[in-house]
Amino acid sequence: MNTRLTQPSAPYSGPHTLSRPTSPFSTAGATLIKNLQISFRYLPNLAGTFVEMAVRAAFFFLMSNAVALSGSQTAGITLSGKNLFIFFLGSLILFIFTRSTLWGPINAVTTDLYNGTLEYLYSNPSSRYAYYVGTVLSEVTTSLVVFLPIFFLLVVVTRVALASLLLILLACVTVLTALTAMGIMVALLALIWRQVGSVASVLGILFEFLAGAYLPVSTFPQALQYLAYVLPFTWGYDLIRYYSFAGIWKPILPVPTEWTILIAMAIIFTLISRYLLHKAELLAKRSGLHVI
Repeated sequence: MNTRLTQPSAPYSGPHTLSRPTSPFSTAGATLIKNLQISFRYLPNLAGTFVEMAVRAAFFFLMSNAVALSGSQTAGITLSGKNLFIFFLGSLILFIFTRSTLWGPINAVTTDLYNGTLEYLYSNPSSRYAYYVGTVLSEVTTSLVVFLPIFFLLVVVTRVALASLLLILLACVTVLTALTAMGIMVALLALIWRQVGSVASVLGILFEFLAGAYLPVSTFPQALQYLAYVLPFTWGYDLIRYYSFAGIWKPILPVPTEWTILIAMAIIFTLISRYLLHKAELLAKRSGLHVI
């Protein structure tokens, strides 16, 4: 019995797949809708966030009537009473979104690890970066429920012009863009080391203090001030306070320079986070998805 191997009519061109790449916008949109559905399904969690922010606002109000800061380090402004409360509100409106941007991506990684869906996520042709952006957008959307009352309180207390309010919102959006990139970089640590929740929490607390959430950066030792300058929080807080005090607050650097630094940080951090995410994907493909 003769056996003959048939030759293929065309050269082999590689494996074929029925999968097709998904648009990053579709991935981000689908992730946004999914996470919003989950958030509204568990409303007590959202209510807990609202209560936490209310407690923080009440604590800052009590602090503003018990503490006073003055002197050259506060640009000649006496931070007490109403002024100190405005100072704290400038921190609070950014802090609301910190958990959305810094913790949103790492929470997504942790959830996918627990649910066993992380390997599927990294083996399909959709954009992982868009997946994390969609997660952050859903967190930011639900945080608006808390942000709007705090922002309205800032408007009532400061009574600044509409242009200043719009610039405050623009500063918030720019900082959020930079923080989203930072959050994705922190999430990559969870991809590699898995258990980094405590490290992320320590980093979050450290960033708050260094950036001047509770004290002006100018009151810090010189070495700590230099560390604060590499955080987008620092410039966001400073710009928000400058507009909240109607220009009376003396910024760290000239306002146009601070805007330039903040926008540059948002762009540079985004590029770095995209690059590091790509490197993490290549590592997973070379070593096997078990490293995730």
